Amino acid sequence: MLVMLPLVAALAQAPAAPLTLEIRVFQGGEEVTAETRVTVHRAGDRNTALAAVPGSDRRHTFTVPAGIYDAQVVREKDGRVLNIRWAERLIVMPYPDEDGKHLEVVNFANGYGALQVRRSGPGSLPDVALFAAGERTSATAMPIAFQRSDPYALFIVPAGRYDIQIKGSDRVGWHPDLEVPLDRTRLWVIP
Repeated sequence: MLVMLPLVAALAQAPAAPLTLEIRVFQGGEEVTAETRVTVHRAGDRNTALAAVPGSDRRHTFTVPAGIYDAQVVREKDGRVLNIRWAERLIVMPYPDEDGKHLEVVNFANGYGALQVRRSGPGSLPDVALFAAGERTSATAMPIAFQRSDPYALFIVPAGRYDIQIKGSDRVGWHPDLEVPLDRTRLWVIP
């Protein structure tokens, strides 16, 4: 009897439809996407690039099949290379709550993670804020500036545990003890 890991089984059954991989790049809390070029490789194969893009004002996007990828991010300024970072083992697959669009954040600073907050259905995203876990007097972080057309809010914060505050037109809701992982992007969907 053959036993398959759930991820391997899901990738094997994934539809052939391409997915959008979006990569945004930060130095601590400062977005530096415009100063970076990104090259995407199949995981473990750094000899052959699948796609590469130069700096972009807001984001780098790639159309890729479901799979596991490595991305090389190179930050340049005034013709000089300032930093190089590899983001390894990025899992891109057709998760039902991502609608075919997967976001990964790469941070050149140590100790950071990212939290992407999306709404589960149609409608605009309510106001959201992050608080240190158990602390509800002052927000630790507000989402980084985003365009209203973006379907998500994004927090770039030190990895750790946080409470999310959601302000609707008629009430305030809390979702406690959510982990923002180190060097990864966590997706959290508002029901």
